[in-house]
Amino acid sequence: MTDSDDEQGPEADVDTDDRPGAREDGDFFPEGTFNDWVGLRVEEYGEGEVVLAVDYEEFKRNPGDVMHGGVTATLIDVAGGVAIGSTFEDREDRPFMATTNLDINYLRPITDTAYATAKVVRVGSSAAIAQVDVESTAPDGERKQVAIGTVTYSVADQ
Repeated sequence: MTDSDDEQGPEADVDTDDRPGAREDGDFFPEGTFNDWVGLRVEEYGEGEVVLAVDYEEFKRNPGDVMHGGVTATLIDVAGGVAIGSTFEDREDRPFMATTNLDINYLRPITDTAYATAKVVRVGSSAAIAQVDVESTAPDGERKQVAIGTVTYSVADQ
């Protein structure tokens, strides 16, 4: 993954042919799913490491006018899952995956687009772990770390 000086985040560097389940229109998540509805998008995709983003929008804010923690949790959970899923050859080889643990530390409020960089820590025979770092542009215009998370997925055959 590369760093970007663009305050709006990294440019999309995603080859749809390499992503299992990608839609023909280039979006990663199947239309009509929760991930599609909340507006998650893949900015970068590589084996064991991905960057996902979600925009700050009115329906995603809580009464304090900051992004709802559940949206951030979803971003972390899904980024970790996509990173783990990227380590399997293709969709047919990928085992059933389900979140078994999600640990999040919220560091700052989010009032702009959030970017989650997920890196696989380990993929074992029954579980996989990813670490996720979330950044966003703060009101002062500086991009800062806003949350960190660890995601554990079961990776058992169905």
